[in-house]
Amino acid sequence: MKLTFPHARLKALWNEAVRQWPVAVRAMNGRDSPGFWLVGGQGIYLVHNGARPRGSVTLAYANECDPLRVPVQSWLGIKRAIFGDNDGREFVDLVMIGTAVDAGADVEVTFEPDTMTVAVVEKGTASIRLQSPRIRDKNDTASGRSCRV
Repeated sequence: MKLTFPHARLKALWNEAVRQWPVAVRAMNGRDSPGFWLVGGQGIYLVHNGARPRGSVTLAYANECDPLRVPVQSWLGIKRAIFGDNDGREFVDLVMIGTAVDAGADVEVTFEPDTMTVAVVEKGTASIRLQSPRIRDKNDTASGRSCRV
C-alpha cells in the first residue's frame, strides 16, 4: 500500500514544525526527538510532534486518504488496510520531510506488514529511501497487531 504526500502540503507542515519544535517536542513510544507522526484516524495525515500551536494545527493529508477530497468509502478502506480497525501512528524522521521540502519533492510512504518505507520522490524517481520497522502490538485486527498510540 502506497501513500503520496505532495510538496505543497509538506512545506506548510514543515514551516509550522520548525516554529513549534523549539517550544516543546511531544514524545511517542520513547522517541523524544523532533519529527513527524503519520496518523491513521480521520483519513491519513502527517503532523509534527512539536508543541501544538494556538488555533488549528497544520495537517498534511495523503492524496489517497484526504477526507476533504476523497469519498469516505475509499480512504477508510485504505486506512483499514494499513492500520486495521484501530487508529494508529508511525514515526517519520524529520530528515525525510526536510529533504523533500528543500528539494521541492513529494514523499511516498509504502507499508508492508512489519515495515514502512519513506521515499523522497523527485520527478517520479525516489532519491532517498528510509525503511523502518512499524511500531505495532499484538491486537491489530488487520495483521494480528495493534498500534501503540
